[in-house]
Amino acid sequence: MATETQAGSGGGGVVDTGTTGGGEGEGEVGFVVDTQPYTAVTEGEAEVLFPASHDVFYNPVQEFNRDLSVAVLRVFAVEHKKAERERREKAEAKERRRQEYLEKLSSGQDNKGATKVAENGTVEGDEAADDLSNEVEKNGNLNEEEGAAVQEIEKETMEEDIDKDRANDESGEEEDKNVIIRDASGRDTEATKEPKIDLPPPGTKDEEGIRILEGLAASGLRSIRYAREVGGVREVVANDISKQALECMKRNIEHNGVANLVRPSHNDASMVMYENRAPDKRFHAIDLDPYGSPHIFLDGAVQSVAEGGILLVTCTDMAVLCGNSPETCYAKYGALSLKSKACHEMALRIVLQSLESHANRYSRYIVPLLSLSADFYVRVVVRVFTSKAKVQETFTKVSWVYQCVGCETVTLQPLGRILINKKSIKRQVSHGPPVAESCSHCGHRHVVGGPIWSAPIHDREFLSNLKESLVEEDFSTYRRMLGVISMMEEELPDVPLYYVLDRLARVASINLCKMVQFRSALLNAGYRVSLSHADPASLKTDAPPRVVWDVVRAWERQQPARKAPLPADHPARVILQQDIGTEVNFDLHPSANPESRKKELLRFQVKPEKFWGPKSRAKTSLLQGTLEEKRTRNQGKKRRQLPPQPSPVTKHPREQSPPGTPQQDQQAA
Repeated sequence: MATETQAGSGGGGVVDTGTTGGGEGEGEVGFVVDTQPYTAVTEGEAEVLFPASHDVFYNPVQEFNRDLSVAVLRVFAVEHKKAERERREKAEAKERRRQEYLEKLSSGQDNKGATKVAENGTVEGDEAADDLSNEVEKNGNLNEEEGAAVQEIEKETMEEDIDKDRANDESGEEEDKNVIIRDASGRDTEATKEPKIDLPPPGTKDEEGIRILEGLAASGLRSIRYAREVGGVREVVANDISKQALECMKRNIEHNGVANLVRPSHNDASMVMYENRAPDKRFHAIDLDPYGSPHIFLDGAVQSVAEGGILLVTCTDMAVLCGNSPETCYAKYGALSLKSKACHEMALRIVLQSLESHANRYSRYIVPLLSLSADFYVRVVVRVFTSKAKVQETFTKVSWVYQCVGCETVTLQPLGRILINKKSIKRQVSHGPPVAESCSHCGHRHVVGGPIWSAPIHDREFLSNLKESLVEEDFSTYRRMLGVISMMEEELPDVPLYYVLDRLARVASINLCKMVQFRSALLNAGYRVSLSHADPASLKTDAPPRVVWDVVRAWERQQPARKAPLPADHPARVILQQDIGTEVNFDLHPSANPESRKKELLRFQVKPEKFWGPKSRAKTSLLQGTLEEKRTRNQGKKRRQLPPQPSPVTKHPREQSPPGTPQQDQQAA
């Protein structure tokens, strides 16, 4: 008879027995005894526990994602503290000016009152001044005359400050601006011309710090890392709709000793965000890392993030975003995806356009800080602000994409434009289309995609601060983080999408030159060039497509390809026959090699381990084998299922063997 025993405390282990006895199925294993109640996974400063016999939904490749998120929140926590300090200083300065005005007003009334006392023997002036002061303090409102007086006082104060600064400069006396700033990791770093910012060390509660929401927390690993590795945090809300995930989170929060910072939540992520839409309840940072698409959470996210707060959003449905299913992409993100070599950057721009669209419905807009395409996902970090005027500029930041089906040349058309004539501002829709019916380079037709985000996808100042804040001892993926951020800094901010060198060679049916030679040719022609972090063979340039194809034609004429017959409709037939209109020089340019390559930074991910791609969706069953066994079992499954072969002997229908007989089994084998 089977008996159950509880393995471990807190219900974490699997309950198990030996074998079933007697009758049919004798000797079959009913349960497996679990001698190890939990599986521990350590990452950063966190250690999370998973039930040993459950599927451990943990992918070590995603550690880069979590490390980068920790670094981003460290920088944001410092910037949030700066913004709060500046806001407080402005409020105090405003109050000081108000008090100065009241004092001057009172002194003026005192003089008038003294005159009246001398004449009439009354204190009417003092009482009037006191009444006016009380009224101003009570209502906080000033009439036009009083407001003008306040403005005059402010002007005088500013002039005095300017005079003082000028006097200090002339005398050569300068205040020492080198101060010590404690960064979000708890270390002291020297900064220049920055006031001191004190952030509590990670793991301690800061009542004036940031509130973070992780909408889909699962085991709580990410939330625990935020609590233990980011300073200046008031609260981390770790939410998940799964009851099993909630129990796992509670156990891990207690195990890591962060109950003072991390609050577990069992709710739908959208409901949590909708319940915190009020300005005094909003989160300063919201992290959404779902399995697949985050589109159902974006509406709540743009409403529940605080003014100037950040959204960190991950998308793993790359097949949809990269053009395999444009109709699904339109349904989820409001844009048509196209198949191209630049599909990974296009995926980033589709997600940014979707976020902007959701934010615009509530008079809000986004400012991208960092946009990453890595491994099997894309991740964007954006700040959210409120401004009706800025929202009216959105249609100049998104564009339609016209892509040739032959040479894959891309042309962008913004949805609108802004015309500024002295003091008048006009907003107009764009004229189009910007391309002819047939491609001017190869004669093929175009397909239309988008709209996509065509404004910059990174903030260079933020990237610089992020890179400076990295500490090698804190992140196991430090080298990759440094390399990727350096590449993002090198990217041309005003050039959407990119070419891929091997694709240019394939379209032209030639053996193209090396990357450094192609970059040199464009630089020597007076254009800017950069790589993209999304593809090792990428080529970003502000050169027109005609110039890019001129470089291809020039190389083909210097190094003629084998004259193999080409189909009549092949794009290379038209491209290579055209005249070269650009002076092309392949001599090595000093800037042809990017700094990240010269410094030998780790810029692109290498295959870290077997089966390193996205994991299967999390499951709660206990007796289903390991993920590797399932993958091995299913590999080549379709190839092994050969079509049934006809029998060499034709039988009468009544003589056919019933299904499952040895004859048919042998034929199928």
